[in-house]
Amino acid sequence: MIFEGKIELRAARVKTWDFLMDINRFSSCLPGLEKVMPVDERTFDGVMGATVGPISGKFNFRAAIVESSAPRQLVVQTEGTDSVTKSAMHVRMAVTLTEPVENRTELGYHASVEIKGRLAILGDMVLRATAVLLLEEFSRRLRKQLEENSGGV
Repeated sequence: MIFEGKIELRAARVKTWDFLMDINRFSSCLPGLEKVMPVDERTFDGVMGATVGPISGKFNFRAAIVESSAPRQLVVQTEGTDSVTKSAMHVRMAVTLTEPVENRTELGYHASVEIKGRLAILGDMVLRATAVLLLEEFSRRLRKQLEENSGGV
């Protein structure tokens, strides 16, 4: 599955980049995230609670920044397994930050998501609907953190 879109933010690109690179601040925007532990500067392990259709479980994952060009682009790969069905997930997400006008950032994302195992049986529609809800909540939290808590600049 492919997910792509843009999130408009009232914050400077450099401030947005710095926020994304701060795992403690960034992780507060991820719905269901229960734990995140840095392995090194570019790699993190974590646990995320999630409900997909009728199945609730925890995903143990490792995320790694595989490419970055501050403050413009970053590519993250995430591998995870869910605790209930033992389904495997592989995500490759590219994030691009542009500043079309001063103190306004456009965060573009393109994610390729592969799910193997029993969760894949639920089908594209259920998985996509769950992902859309998570992306909407992430966007809301990100805006709140960047715009309200930092004054946008």
